[in-house]
Amino acid sequence: MTAASTPFRSPHGLWLTLLGADALEAVPFEGVGWVGVDLQHGRLEVADLAGILRVSPVPVLARAASQDAAHLARVLDTGVAGVIVPGVGSGQEAAALVSAVRLPPEGRRSSGLSRSALVGGPAHPLLLPMVETRGGLEAVADIVVCDGVDGVFVGPYDLSLSLGRPSVVDEEVVAAIHHVASTARRQGVLVGAFSADRNLDGRLPGLDLLGVDTDVTAIRLGMAQLFGAS
Repeated sequence: MTAASTPFRSPHGLWLTLLGADALEAVPFEGVGWVGVDLQHGRLEVADLAGILRVSPVPVLARAASQDAAHLARVLDTGVAGVIVPGVGSGQEAAALVSAVRLPPEGRRSSGLSRSALVGGPAHPLLLPMVETRGGLEAVADIVVCDGVDGVFVGPYDLSLSLGRPSVVDEEVVAAIHHVASTARRQGVLVGAFSADRNLDGRLPGLDLLGVDTDVTAIRLGMAQLFGAS
């Protein structure tokens, strides 16, 4: 899949860490092109995905909790538009993910009477390995050429820690994000990143997917505006 065929009406996404389906119904989605559900660090679980999918007016991506094949299969069985998979550090790991998320003959994921099958989930959900370590950065060229990988997604906070840099706006971290983006572009695959830092936004390359910020930040900003906090 290339950037030209992205299903998102806008690259800007809301990262969910705690808001479930009921709360999501009250969220204004103007300008939001997708939702990312954090199953790794948030309070949300695989069981929450079906409800979120029912109420979300935009595609839903899930950041998986791990690279475990059984976990990825359960996530995809809900019918999400794709999975963002953490901590991918080599082309071999990316190839293993392709095997885990693709149905035969491309992969080894089994089919069954899942929610995805019942409601017509995507036949080819997006597979976006995360580049968030020094190893992943060094192996990004091997990751993006792996057949079945649709793109890469940068986690700048873990990447900055892995590189031993003090912040996500450090010159080395920003340069690393640009390197990942240019490598993905040359291969014709999608490239995304999480931000949550307005100082980082303007220094990012052009992206197909930008996780602007979390639901927690949105609540904080809304409360501050509502109650006049400085």
